[in-house]
Amino acid sequence: MSIPAMSSARTQRERSAASRTMVVATAAAALFTLASGPAVAQLSSTNTAAIMGATVSAIPSCLAYRVTGVCFWLKCTIFGCSVKTSIRVSHYIPDLVVSTYGAPEQHPWADVGVPVAGIMTGVGSSFMGSLLDSSGDTAREAQEIATFKSADAFGNPVGAFMGGVTTWEYPDAQELMNFPSQELPRIMQMWASVPVNLANGVLEGARATAMNPSAMLGELANIPGMLSGAMDSISSLGGMLSSSTGDMGGGTGSGTGDGGGTTGESGSETGGSTGGGGGGGTGNQSWSDMINSAMTAGGRGLSEYICPGGSGMMSLQYHSELDSPFWRGKIPLELLYPGSWVPGIDEVGNSLINTWGGEYPRMGELVQSHPRKASAVMANRVGSIVRRAAQPHIYKKLYAKGGNYRYFAQMADPKWQAVHPIAEPGCMTFGANDSLGVGSWGDYKTSGNNGYVWNLWHRYECCSKAAPIFLFAVP
Repeated sequence: MSIPAMSSARTQRERSAASRTMVVATAAAALFTLASGPAVAQLSSTNTAAIMGATVSAIPSCLAYRVTGVCFWLKCTIFGCSVKTSIRVSHYIPDLVVSTYGAPEQHPWADVGVPVAGIMTGVGSSFMGSLLDSSGDTAREAQEIATFKSADAFGNPVGAFMGGVTTWEYPDAQELMNFPSQELPRIMQMWASVPVNLANGVLEGARATAMNPSAMLGELANIPGMLSGAMDSISSLGGMLSSSTGDMGGGTGSGTGDGGGTTGESGSETGGSTGGGGGGGTGNQSWSDMINSAMTAGGRGLSEYICPGGSGMMSLQYHSELDSPFWRGKIPLELLYPGSWVPGIDEVGNSLINTWGGEYPRMGELVQSHPRKASAVMANRVGSIVRRAAQPHIYKKLYAKGGNYRYFAQMADPKWQAVHPIAEPGCMTFGANDSLGVGSWGDYKTSGNNGYVWNLWHRYECCSKAAPIFLFAVP
């Protein structure tokens, strides 16, 4: 073999060896990444403009708009009666922005969540009689220990725009006070359906407590008085929260808000541009245009073809610090539910194959080593609370706010959209089975400070009132 040929062969062998080395190094790096846990997203917080932008981007995927039938209405005057019709539609609305976090200053929603969490921490401390400690970080897979998180839920401003809902609400004790008469009998029925062969000393003790919860219920009498003392702090949030969505992404004009301050300054760097506050102009116009273009056809408006959702503009539907006696277990009414004791009841995921954690007890503590899964379970618990009446928590129940509509479904079939730290333009349900995968659900999408933001979408089905008397709908 000639010297040039030998040199060429040696060069090829060196290149081949270098390629094998690169492959081995890449595989080793991948194995090290899987062993050491998912990569962490670098974004530590988001803001109102970014949340609204992420919500609008998901409308084509999450809306699921359908015409489902026709409603018939009867209109009578002194000259006779006539039958009117309206279209029956079904679609999703982004009702809530649900966040989970550790310390108040680490709330992932910087311009809204951080200041509200600071105020609510003070209120919760007065309720508990001591300073509220910060929530703990979530451990990684090798350390199955309990984690604790705080959580809150605000009305999504895009959902309010879509349904034309501009009211602002905040939690009170109304639903909590209805718990003994409305929810407790349902809990007793749930215990009656628990198989007898599952009974043991612990379950029998829990069942007996649920049948005679007088000791726990006695502590509810103090809650209205505690809340009344905090009302000034809570009600003052209305103007601040409304102003945060005043002129998001709206060019240079200003909105048409009322004296309550529904059109304040955006002040958001990621929203693109800054609007002004005050009088009439086009401050909200760009967001409204984006939503209308995604939702309407043929130039028709939203009102006749959109079912108003369940949350008002930036309404505070739930805050775990305000709900601290129940979220932190001082008054453990959640332990009355069978799901808090019996494995397989109301799991997030398939309890026989894969589970992320239990929906009950709906408190801030959870055994889940993956931080994003832990956040998903906590968010699911918050959604379960605000959808239902008479729950053992301090909250504001969601309810459809379309007085001029006939509803056939409200807050049905919930699904979730990831907003932070990585925004995704689609919706999902929690509980995916990842037991056979190489990694865990949520790997490479975790947050550096364990702060997560989700959009909660609900399905509504309705038709607008075409006349005073509803007759029937087809189908």
